[in-house]
Amino acid sequence: MAEPSINFGTVVVVTADKDFAVLVADALRASGASVGDLKVRTPDKLSDELADPACGLVVPDLDAFPDGPVAGLSELYRQAGPSVRFLAVTGVFDAEVARGFLRLRLQDFLVKPVAISDLAHTLTRLGRDEADPYPDSKIYTFLPAAGGVGNTTLALQAAVLLHQAAARRHQTTCVVDLNLQHGSCAEYFDLEAHFDIAEIENQPDRLDRKLLDVMLSRHKSGLAIVSAPPCPWEMRSYRPDLVGRLLDLVASHFDNVVIDLPRTWFPWTDSVLQGSDHVFLITEMTVPALRQAQRLAHAVRERVHKEARFGVIVNRVDAKGSPSVSLSEVKELFGDAFAGSVANDYKAVREALDQGRPLGEVAPHSRVIADLSAIIADPSEVATASWTAPLRSLLARLKRAEGSSLNKGRRHA
Repeated sequence: MAEPSINFGTVVVVTADKDFAVLVADALRASGASVGDLKVRTPDKLSDELADPACGLVVPDLDAFPDGPVAGLSELYRQAGPSVRFLAVTGVFDAEVARGFLRLRLQDFLVKPVAISDLAHTLTRLGRDEADPYPDSKIYTFLPAAGGVGNTTLALQAAVLLHQAAARRHQTTCVVDLNLQHGSCAEYFDLEAHFDIAEIENQPDRLDRKLLDVMLSRHKSGLAIVSAPPCPWEMRSYRPDLVGRLLDLVASHFDNVVIDLPRTWFPWTDSVLQGSDHVFLITEMTVPALRQAQRLAHAVRERVHKEARFGVIVNRVDAKGSPSVSLSEVKELFGDAFAGSVANDYKAVREALDQGRPLGEVAPHSRVIADLSAIIADPSEVATASWTAPLRSLLARLKRAEGSSLNKGRRHA
């Protein structure tokens, strides 16, 4: 399906910084959006530009407002017409500013320093939100067959690889850590987990794009992570509609979504599997883990969409093989469900974990990266478009999956 064309009409850039105006102009060109007229104004020189019916987008540099970002944005909202969209850029972002943005229902914002690619992608997404509120996205789900098989490590490394490839196309990637009790995705990259489940647990509908942005953890590369602070002393099963709302929102605003599933099977696990484009079951070269993977593979395959890609990844495979199990035996065990194996590079992986950095920054030539890159590449996209039609809503898919499933009856190295 062709992407909808983006036409912002008149774009007003509010700034006192000439370099900022040039940045916005370059990002608009990179986004491919149509612009009827581009006007640059300082805050004190604005007259009726924002009230003009032709004005479709305002990009304010909130650092240019002496009364602060929230007060400045409030004044712009007062002047603007009802159909104007805002993409604010600020150098100051704290809890007070976040609350102000939420109160104003700001469509989108970025925090300085801003790269042209990030600004271009955000402009594209903002334009698409008008024409198609649920743009196509790819859902990659990683499920551990046993404890300690390296599920989180592989999910995060896959997310980094996807993000690097997507960034060149002005696309974004988000990791969703659904291990809501023992989650450690943010911790693996030495980030603070911000996803406050208590804030929305009883009212999932409160979770919108603005609140999600506040609760995201962001790596310096731009990779976004949804991860809740671990609370191993609280054993709770969160409502399926909460998980559904979260995934629906993330899928509608990110091009690639990587889900790190917990080993425990929750009421919403079936729905997540059936709403995924790629499902990888992670195991290792030990007899108990392989047996467990064999049992799970059948159950998972029954639940994934018939057009989705399912595969078993065998992690930590030594170059000399295992004295008890050979890789050829593993391939025979899983048949066409065998997606590939990942080399055992324990020293490099442990060093990356200890430093809180992606493996590629610590050991860029590690076999883990090469092996995983080959596995996650989607063969159906080499020559043809994805099977997935533009998503109307991941939540709708999850609800359908829940109906189907009803009919059928912590840290890792």
